[in-house]
Amino acid sequence: MADTPGLFARGDGIGGSNALVARAGGLHPPGEVLLSWPAPNFENPVTRGWEAPIVLIVMLVATTIIYVGRMWARLVISKNHGWDDIVMSVAMLPVIGLTISAILAIKVYGFQWHAWDQTPKTHVTSREITMSIELNYVLSTTLIKVSILLFYRRLTGSLKSAFIYSIWGMIVFCVVPSIIFVFLIIFTCTPLIGTFRLFDIAWRFKNELECRDEGAIIVTCAILGSIQDLLICILPAILVWDLKMSKRQKIAVCAIFGVGMISCICGILRTYYATYVYYRTYDITWYAYYGWVWTALEADFGVMCASAPALKVFFKRYFNLSNLTVANSKSDTNQRSIPLSLRARGTASSLSTNKSRGDHSGVYDGGPFQGIKVSQGLDVHVEERDDSSQKSFASTRNLTDLKLSEDDREKDWKGRCRTVCAAVRPDSHNGSRDTLSGIDLERGQPSR
Repeated sequence: MADTPGLFARGDGIGGSNALVARAGGLHPPGEVLLSWPAPNFENPVTRGWEAPIVLIVMLVATTIIYVGRMWARLVISKNHGWDDIVMSVAMLPVIGLTISAILAIKVYGFQWHAWDQTPKTHVTSREITMSIELNYVLSTTLIKVSILLFYRRLTGSLKSAFIYSIWGMIVFCVVPSIIFVFLIIFTCTPLIGTFRLFDIAWRFKNELECRDEGAIIVTCAILGSIQDLLICILPAILVWDLKMSKRQKIAVCAIFGVGMISCICGILRTYYATYVYYRTYDITWYAYYGWVWTALEADFGVMCASAPALKVFFKRYFNLSNLTVANSKSDTNQRSIPLSLRARGTASSLSTNKSRGDHSGVYDGGPFQGIKVSQGLDVHVEERDDSSQKSFASTRNLTDLKLSEDDREKDWKGRCRTVCAAVRPDSHNGSRDTLSGIDLERGQPSR
């Protein structure tokens, strides 16, 4: 990328005894490598196409839609937003900035060309957009990780303190290194403007420049980020393992959080290309193209995976998933049991019953109690009668029904009401109520 390698090596602390590892690539190609490159082609250089920018645009749109769905579910439907939603909202700003910066880098600011085709202008713009991408990446991924960890904290409720401490420890482990990396990236070179003028030969002849090992900073940041992603994906398994849930439920919950492994894979690929660019090739602009794509995708998938649990309530509301579940369960059994405790939580299916009615001839009809049984555990069973049983019941009832006076009918009705009210009184079934254990992923709280 430059025709004065000795000048560059003099000011950046790289290539001599200060180098951390032996290099076969990086920002500063030696003279023999420069001589092996073809002549610059400023008129019609080999240029990357629109494939990657289109993918990044589509992913950004999808990420924004999923984020809006998450916030709609939390703010409007369940009305149960928390700090994790606030942090995710802040994270969306650098996520958008990261995608825009990556697209500009690989289509406008030099990363669409080989290193030998760079112009004096793109020598500067490629450095500027690199800092923009790296800073947006650190900010966005750190905020996404903190949002996920705060969501874990909401799920824990009153669980054992060891797991809660591990969550706060992970938050510190994500935030503190990120702050350090932000300062290292900004102040890679002294003076600061030297970061952008690293390949500006005219400026370098007039100014002294001292730089840290940029490759070591970026690669270390990528490796540490991948480790953080992996730990955050594993952490929910510890929580679910101690819950009183069936093995099938545990696997399902772990699978939901395991979707975050997609973001881990993107982080690993980013780490690979960062290592390749700084240590395995001198054609950095051509191969950094792939690294920028995976960098943006990692942040996008992070938002998607973090929003997945909250979207369940959104789909249940607007895509009638609960109605489909009820319809399927009706085809399997003719008798349904619905705990009243679940109805109070708003999760029981709506059932239609016959309206109570009185016989104007003076005979009590008993409509409200027809086909309803109240058991000790407050499970209401609604049984449907076939036509033959209905006719049989109607014919035999007339044989035993007695004409009641107006006062007798009123006393009989009140007596029946008292019996039912006593049966369903809360203090009559405290010993038989089942305790539900599990995780309410839609509301972001442990189930009570």
